[in-house]
Amino acid sequence: MIKAVLVMNTQGKPRLAKFYEFQPVEQQQEAIRNVFSVLCSRPENVSNFVDAESIFGPDSRLVYKHFATLYFVFIFDSSENELAMLDLIQGRL
Repeated sequence: MIKAVLVMNTQGKPRLAKFYEFQPVEQQQEAIRNVFSVLCSRPENVSNFVDAESIFGPDSRLVYKHFATLYFVFIFDSSENELAMLDLIQGRL
């Protein structure tokens, strides 16, 4: 199940944030900050798949793609295929 879809710029400002599980606004903002801190600290030559258990709870994964000045991020659980999520990001752009 997809838990959230985020689009943010390279400064960490969210351009789109859709959470599919209820979270108060403060928790959503904290999650966005945590996701950005993880993404901006990763080198360009590493995998686009990240464990997101510390941010979104157990069994959570994060896949992202960096295009120009935007990060496209999907957060999901183990019932989804990581490569299918990456293909979903790349196929829609």
